[in-house]
Amino acid sequence: MNRTITMNLSGTIFHIEEDAYDRLNKYLSTIKGYFKDSEGCDEIMSDIEARIAEMLQGKVSAVKQAVLMEDIESMIAVMGKAEDFAGESENSKSESSASHDNSEKTEYYANNKRRRVFRDPDDKIIGGVCSGIASYFDIDPIWLRAAFAVSFFVFGSGLLLYIILMIIIPKAKTTAEKLEMRGEKVDINNIGKAVNDEFEGFKTRMKDFGNEVKSPENKRRVKSTINSAVDFIGELLYSILKVVGKVTASFLIIIAILLMIGLLAALFGWGTISVFDTPGAAIHFSLYQLSTAVLPNDLPIPLAVIGLILFLGIPLISIIYGGVKYLFDIKQKNKIVKYTANILWLSGLVLIIYTGLQLGADFSEQANTKQNISIIQPKGNTLYLDLKPLSEDDFSLNYQHRRKIHFGGWTMISKDENKFRLGYPTLNIAASPTDNFELIAGKSAQGFNNKEAGYRAKNINYSVTQIDSTINFNSYFDVESADKLRAQNVKLVLKVPVNKMIFLSKSMEKIIFDIDNLNDAFDNDMVNRRWIMTKQGLECVDCDGLENAAVPAKKRE
Repeated sequence: MNRTITMNLSGTIFHIEEDAYDRLNKYLSTIKGYFKDSEGCDEIMSDIEARIAEMLQGKVSAVKQAVLMEDIESMIAVMGKAEDFAGESENSKSESSASHDNSEKTEYYANNKRRRVFRDPDDKIIGGVCSGIASYFDIDPIWLRAAFAVSFFVFGSGLLLYIILMIIIPKAKTTAEKLEMRGEKVDINNIGKAVNDEFEGFKTRMKDFGNEVKSPENKRRVKSTINSAVDFIGELLYSILKVVGKVTASFLIIIAILLMIGLLAALFGWGTISVFDTPGAAIHFSLYQLSTAVLPNDLPIPLAVIGLILFLGIPLISIIYGGVKYLFDIKQKNKIVKYTANILWLSGLVLIIYTGLQLGADFSEQANTKQNISIIQPKGNTLYLDLKPLSEDDFSLNYQHRRKIHFGGWTMISKDENKFRLGYPTLNIAASPTDNFELIAGKSAQGFNNKEAGYRAKNINYSVTQIDSTINFNSYFDVESADKLRAQNVKLVLKVPVNKMIFLSKSMEKIIFDIDNLNDAFDNDMVNRRWIMTKQGLECVDCDGLENAAVPAKKRE
């Protein structure tokens, strides 16, 4: 029984008898010694080892798992003896022995010679399919390339066929595979010759390329080509940037003109702003009208309007002016226009700052007043609360999401020459210290000083109507036009006696706000229910299932 050794040859693991391993190792060492001075020594040895590994793989099987001496000798007969290749056999062997070895080698190769299809990486246009197939059939690849070119445009399936062939046909990576592709014998001599030819060819091409590059004529041609390429790229980029610039300039001019028209329309009423857009009750007014409602009486409105026009209009006009000059390639610069525009814009900025300071001073102080609204005590123990509808209301469930303009905590409902109608007041409910229902309206406003703010707060007009046991709250309060818009607001507090009840209608959800109750119900869950005032607080009477609908955490903010 011979001892076996495990070896790795070209990435493949083999079990080989010890004497066969020694023979193979000596064979490879001799070949390496011959090619040690060649530039492609490593590549030659790699190709030879890959070819030997491929041949030995055919010698082993599930029954015969080890490589034997006879397998090594058979491989050497095909690959060629290293001594013969090195030119040493003529002096050491007799003519009859050499003849016997050569006939054995020729017979083995004749029985095992094969030609395989690979993609040729050295003669490719796209993937080397045509040149590889042409090498297999020993024909000129130009005919196959012509056939594929015609099929690309005529039959339409040539591209798909080419892709399929490129996927299924392997590329000839090693020298041995390239020799098999051309039908040449894969032995030491041909592998070494092919690798050396590749290196020599590469050196020749590099040498020719270097000589061509170093020639004065070529240097001038390369320099001229580079200069032309740089000039072309520069002109191309300049043209692209110029087109992009003109498109951008045109877009900015259009935007600036539209914004300028919008500014003038909003200021002077050519265009309108819809404050509340319910059918038949839309409010339309210009920014000029809004400024009369906000700016102090002692501040000239035209002054603020002019400041706004200069501050916003001058940059828009400058964009239009600069864009037109760029579009029509006007190079002339006008310093008078530049300095005038700067002075006008700075003037507008000064007027805006002055207007802002004057307006801000009129919001310096806040005052609060209280008004006891007289109500009739109900005959029973229950007071019914309802919200008086407005012609502007649409009573939709999405009421809070209607388009409105908000100023602080209120919403503008309507406006005429004498007053502003604002909404909405807020209502809270608390315990009454007496046996009577009480309604208190807390009014607030701001002004230059506390006296002026208090005067404006007192001038807020809010009222309710009552029919029997039902109170109809107004959803708005009125502010005199002369008082200007100064954050006026109304907060209502209904005081309910202990052991007496209230009923909140569905519409009351518009004005009730953060009402404390023992059920921890949200405001929108309190409507359409009766509530009784206990010593502990407000408690629901008919709220079966409310604890499942409400989340007893914190109230709606």
